Amino acid sequence: MIDGGLALYALLLCFFFTATVLFVMDLQGNGKELYTMARRLFFLGFLALTILMAARAISYGYFPIFTFYETLLFLAWAVTFVILLLERSYGFRAVFPFAAPALFAVLFFALFVSAERVALPPEYKSVWLFFHIITIIAAYSTFAVAFVTSLMYLLVDNQLKRKKLSSLVSKLPSLDILDHYNYKLVSIGFFLLTISVFLGAFWAQNVWGAFWRWEPKEVWSLVTWIVYAAYLHTRLSGGWQGRRVAMLNACGFATVLFNYFVVRFFFAAGLHQFY
Repeated sequence: MIDGGLALYALLLCFFFTATVLFVMDLQGNGKELYTMARRLFFLGFLALTILMAARAISYGYFPIFTFYETLLFLAWAVTFVILLLERSYGFRAVFPFAAPALFAVLFFALFVSAERVALPPEYKSVWLFFHIITIIAAYSTFAVAFVTSLMYLLVDNQLKRKKLSSLVSKLPSLDILDHYNYKLVSIGFFLLTISVFLGAFWAQNVWGAFWRWEPKEVWSLVTWIVYAAYLHTRLSGGWQGRRVAMLNACGFATVLFNYFVVRFFFAAGLHQFY
């Protein structure tokens, strides 16, 4: 890790952890000013993460998105950005106590991943690859927030069916609002994923002389694309809404996690082995 990077990383972990605790306490109604304090700490964590990534970029001379550690940082940064954008633009503050713990877990996990710079192959110096990785991580981050929204939907829906609302659930948005956010987030993520697949194909053509080689990463990216395409199709044409599409969204994110973690560590090879 770059000089001072570990101290900065520890600081941003403290910011996100404290913010997570305060968000959960605020959701339980233990203080009126907890949300404001938690949001400020959350934003400070976002700034610290931005500075860490910028310092790595300056130190290494490239935008840090090519190793698994770097993609974890960028994924956390993008998820944080999406959450802050939702809250800033639409007042969707209920997502914080549900997304913040997962975000902290990702950053804590990254602490145990090698942060060393690797010698990148010449093939990595490609604008196609750069935007391929940018868009795929942006898609994953949007799907992650959509997944959290789906969990919130299922939680509210379950308690409504039992006709017994807890004080926690009563503070969450209505099912219609959660379904709306879910659909919008998946639509954006699907658009970014589609672009990423095409960019990756153009890069593969330049590197391998073939648009598609059926590598595990490619196959599972296709599976993810199909699941989310099915989500949008059933949502728009099939008349599916609510609980069924929320569960389909959860299945889609399961393929994202499998591709990002399991395929990366057990099946990835060639140029996909780095991220």
